[in-house]
Amino acid sequence: MSDIIPDNWYENFFHGINCEIWEKVISPEWTDAEVNFLIDELQIKSGDHVLDIPCGAGRHSIELARRGLNLTGIDISKEFVAKLREKVKRENLPIQVLRENILKVKINGPFGGAYCLGNSFGYFDMEGVKTFVAKVSACLRAGGRFVINSGLVAESILPHIPQGETYTVGDITMTINNVYVADKGYMVSHLQYTRGGKSEDHSFKHYVFTLSEIIRLLESVGLKT
Repeated sequence: MSDIIPDNWYENFFHGINCEIWEKVISPEWTDAEVNFLIDELQIKSGDHVLDIPCGAGRHSIELARRGLNLTGIDISKEFVAKLREKVKRENLPIQVLRENILKVKINGPFGGAYCLGNSFGYFDMEGVKTFVAKVSACLRAGGRFVINSGLVAESILPHIPQGETYTVGDITMTINNVYVADKGYMVSHLQYTRGGKSEDHSFKHYVFTLSEIIRLLESVGLKT
């Protein structure tokens, strides 16, 4: 299986089992704990406007909206966005959902806070991630905070690259094999999903940045760590 993955892999990756497994694996308790963390760290309160980027199926946006916050969620996945819009309509939630490429979309603020959860931070190379954080910084109100979650910071992932790990969620089994492409600075993850005797293979990549690189990147757009 090739370790050369196009930089726009995320445009077509999130559909089918790739969406289904993440919706099944996360418990309500996990989401609740993460939302409590976001409220504390972003220092947001009822009525504030918050940016969820990328939002996926919107589990954080939905819970924050239920607690009285106004959300804007941006994601490129047609499947995730459709599911989120259905939930927003059903519950009449204060969430604006945009299906857009976050490197190209115009983001209208100001927002009281923003967050990027679920290991999405490494989807872009250095030029792409510079564009990303500059967009977020520009749409935050004075004093607004930006929370980033990534399990692929270099100091975390490179000392021990997981290999051949298998997880079972309901009737789906997922096996992950990772390859670090050192000269390009990214991790390729090869996934094999198995269900009912049938299997699907998918691959994606994350660029790996050191903690100091991320801090300097954020400082370059006016964000203190």
